[in-house]
Amino acid sequence: MNAEKRKSYIFLDESGKPEIYSRKGVNLVSAGTASKFLVIAAVKTENHLSLQEAVTEERLKMLRNSALAAIFSPAYSLNAFHAQTDYPEVKQRFYEWIRDCVQDIKITVIVAEKLKAYPHLQRDAGRFYATVAGQLLKRYLHMEEGVEVIFSRRDSSLKTRERLELVIDTLRFDFAEQNRIIAPTHIVYHHNPHYTHGGLQIADYVAHAVFEVFERDNRRWWEIIKDHVGYTQDIFNKKSYSRGNPL
Repeated sequence: MNAEKRKSYIFLDESGKPEIYSRKGVNLVSAGTASKFLVIAAVKTENHLSLQEAVTEERLKMLRNSALAAIFSPAYSLNAFHAQTDYPEVKQRFYEWIRDCVQDIKITVIVAEKLKAYPHLQRDAGRFYATVAGQLLKRYLHMEEGVEVIFSRRDSSLKTRERLELVIDTLRFDFAEQNRIIAPTHIVYHHNPHYTHGGLQIADYVAHAVFEVFERDNRRWWEIIKDHVGYTQDIFNKKSYSRGNPL
């Protein structure tokens, strides 16, 4: 009997938007109506079911917590963790959970200062996002025999999703050729709402923490989880951060 093949799951979510220009050609970043940075976080695991179970258990613990009961109105049921809208009390506890997470996960982050991107990327939000995501993923899509990549990008059209996958495949094949390694010919891509899996919710929280550092110089959430993030790349400024070279 053949041994079961090793398989990994990579969950991605972002903070900040890839858009720079409006349809009328207005620079939204310069106008102060769009973020200066796009941050994408990746959470990698070989056991997505165990990770989902652990995040679900933590959510149920919060729902049963008498100290938090007063803030959980019918309009706020904590169906999933979402950093942008969660109450500070919830964010504090979930960031602490990520910090202490015993699941076998690897977290990496990429940061893109939007106005330092190549001009053709600045004018094309879809390609900008795909290129940044591809730069984050390209080193990791050749390490296992099977990889599934799950994007928190539900609202994008089929054409947008196919284009995203094509850009990422191009980047990973180019990376493999340059480094003389074998790249898997086929990667499975999914595009799901963030609430469908705990891996996406962790990626959302991590991206938000890093985004707050770069966009607003707010280190509150980052200081909680920084030791659980393996690598952060500031792509256009050509800087990288790790536990040995902290952000």
